[in-house]
Amino acid sequence: MLLALLAIAIACPTASYLARAPLLRGLAHVLTVDTVGPPADYIVPLGGGAEDRPFVAAALYKQQVAPTVLIFEYGTNDAIRMGLTPSGTELYRRVLELEGVPSSAIRVVPGKVRDTRDEALAVRHALTPQRPAKLVVVTSPEHTRRALWAFRKAFAGTQVDIRMAPARHLRFDETNWWRHDEGVLAYLHEYLKLPYYWARYAF
Repeated sequence: MLLALLAIAIACPTASYLARAPLLRGLAHVLTVDTVGPPADYIVPLGGGAEDRPFVAAALYKQQVAPTVLIFEYGTNDAIRMGLTPSGTELYRRVLELEGVPSSAIRVVPGKVRDTRDEALAVRHALTPQRPAKLVVVTSPEHTRRALWAFRKAFAGTQVDIRMAPARHLRFDETNWWRHDEGVLAYLHEYLKLPYYWARYAF
């Protein structure tokens, strides 16, 4: 009996350890929405990911997914005002143009934004919601579900179709995020923000 209990005591943590990778991959995949597909009207790379989101947006443009890329106006700080660093808007524009998107295909959505909800509302105000349109929203994989919720909420009652295009991280993905400090922070942050958005902006 004692040997059996000892075997169980050893086996349970071992099994849990071996099962952690599938569980953690599953937690990541729950957050990821990938519904991109042509044709669409606008590609919308969200802010906060200049190292990957505008690059994915440019690739989608070159694949003829949509003819126009929408970018946002972001707040400034002393470094931007002194010309030491480009604004988020200018950085996205430069990346898009260097990646082959003509300036005529880039449109700045008016109104400064701070978060995902602001971005969704800014796009709604910039478009004519009564007209059918298809948006491809580009953001990090773990952010796609919350972003989809925010955009659907903003465009509720309209004929605007929201699609999601995950912009993969350079150093981690859904299969290994828990092995990188940056990945752990990204996914834990998103699991905290998602219920916060549901609770605060549900009505």
